[in-house]
Amino acid sequence: MLQLLNQFDLKPSVTRDRFEAAWQAFVDHLIASDAALSGGPVFVRCPQSGYDTDEERGHRFLALIVFRDQDQADATWAAIEDRAEPIGRLHHAVISLVHDPVFTFWARN
Repeated sequence: MLQLLNQFDLKPSVTRDRFEAAWQAFVDHLIASDAALSGGPVFVRCPQSGYDTDEERGHRFLALIVFRDQDQADATWAAIEDRAEPIGRLHHAVISLVHDPVFTFWARN
């Protein structure tokens, strides 16, 4: 199982509700088309907690996409890079709303 962690801020004019609607449409498509196993809800960072020790990044939001394996993740990435429809449009609707995204990719071995 592989997980893509997405840390980001929203562009100043973007509301959380607007972003979450675009995110949910993207995730729903990924799951329905077998491009991902699941996509998590949008989390809000709690930097005031003693648990949060990341001083390099100040992102406010985090979201997660889970893939079955590397083949599924690679196929999804290729479709996004190729701007295949509808995944290209749905991805653009999400990524156009964020500022300063950072992506990390994790495997559970």
